[in-house]
Amino acid sequence: MAYVTPTSKTTGDLIAATDWNQNTVDNPIALRTGAIAIASQAANDIIYASSSTQLARLAAGTAGQVLTTNGAGSAPTWSSVTSSGDSDQIVIPIMLFS
Repeated sequence: MAYVTPTSKTTGDLIAATDWNQNTVDNPIALRTGAIAIASQAANDIIYASSSTQLARLAAGTAGQVLTTNGAGSAPTWSSVTSSGDSDQIVIPIMLFS
C-alpha cells in the first residue's frame, strides 16, 4: 500500500473514516506532532516519551514482570516481582459476603 497525501484540513473540520483509511503508511508509524516516527515495533511494545520531543519503544517484558519507573529522566524498565513482599507489610485476608 502506498502513502496517499492527506487532503487539507482546517481546524474544526470533521475527519471521516475514509480519510483515516486512505492516509496510511505501511511502516513507519508517523505521528503528526513533531514529525516523530518509530520505524519498528512489535506486538505489546510500550511507547513512552524519552524526551519532550521524542518517543521511544520498550519491548514487552516477560510473563510476571511489571513496568517500573526509575525516576524522572530515566527510561522505564521491566522488573521481576518477588513473592516475599516487604518485611514491614502485613496482609490481612478479607471475606466479603453479599
